[in-house]
Amino acid sequence: MRISVRAAVAALVLVIARGAELPAQVTTPVLTGIVKGSVVTEGRTPLAGAQIRFGNAADAAESDDAGQFTAARVNAGSLWLRVRRIGYRPESLLVTVVAGESIEPTIVMKQIAQSIAAVRVVGRRDLTGPMAGFYKRLQSGTGRFFTQTEIVKRQPSRMTDLLRSLPGIRIESRGFDNKVRIRGSRCSPLIWLDGQGLFAGEFDLDSVDPYSFEGIEVYSGPASVPIEFQGNQRVSSSCGTIILWSRRGELRAKKLKKGEPTPSAIIAQLLEEAQIFTVADVDSAARVDPAMIIRPFYPDSLFDAQVSGELIAEFVVGTNGEALMETFNSITTTHRSLVEPVRRAVREQRFVPAMRKGRVVQQVMQLPFSFVPDSTARRR
Repeated sequence: MRISVRAAVAALVLVIARGAELPAQVTTPVLTGIVKGSVVTEGRTPLAGAQIRFGNAADAAESDDAGQFTAARVNAGSLWLRVRRIGYRPESLLVTVVAGESIEPTIVMKQIAQSIAAVRVVGRRDLTGPMAGFYKRLQSGTGRFFTQTEIVKRQPSRMTDLLRSLPGIRIESRGFDNKVRIRGSRCSPLIWLDGQGLFAGEFDLDSVDPYSFEGIEVYSGPASVPIEFQGNQRVSSSCGTIILWSRRGELRAKKLKKGEPTPSAIIAQLLEEAQIFTVADVDSAARVDPAMIIRPFYPDSLFDAQVSGELIAEFVVGTNGEALMETFNSITTTHRSLVEPVRRAVREQRFVPAMRKGRVVQQVMQLPFSFVPDSTARRR
């Protein structure tokens, strides 16, 4: 039987039309919840940089400086949270994620014993660098001192606003110019900047920003001025002396852009690629060069209150004996104010690199720091 072309087309249209009448296939939505957890040590100190995986999911979260992590849209149901951190025993925790709700589990990590000794910081006894002399003279109490913390606290709009608060300081104003005079003197005080005398003429102190200085010393007469700042045959410190110490550049961690790896993630990747090693994988572990140990600065707030502190820093020691600062991070700390002084000390510190199979290699180091109050130090 012959079927006409017109009949065949009509039949095909009928089949398509009937197919369009069939109900659409319904897809079941995936139910999810939120996991807002925290990772802590046995002493309940927040643990940063821990990697958290959720069941069989490929995605992972990382605990922040407060030991906290958040994962949204985790499939509902029971699953294992698997947590890993270099230097700590891996942990697993069975949790139940409820659809549309949030759970807040806490994972306790146990540190693996390590033999590396802590860098002990007793007050400011062993302070090194350009500010060592400043804090040593501050303890003697022979002059007037402003620390960087105190300058910020006073919030001066200009230098003369800061200095006028000191006894014996007189500010002479002539139009827009302010001149500093000490103890009734008619002449200007000697000005020193970072150990160099500014003796060419009277220095306009309001031409510099008070917040740009880490420390300021003021001496009223030659009897109290340290010998290294008493001028020379051409100039005299009889009209007083003001010593300025510039603030050093901050070493704070750069703000990461979205998708950029954290320092602990960089370390984990380098370990996976066998570009660096842990202390267990080397024959001779990296260590602090004993020839010169750089001790961090004891923060003003903790030093004045005689508060102790602990911090464990993690970073990679390169084959040249220097720390790779892009890998620096704080694993645990009792006070966030300790992080930046330790970061600066680690950058300046020299290390003896690790050895593996007869060659120098890069190694991840976890270096503890212990801050101990100095009961003999003078507080203001």
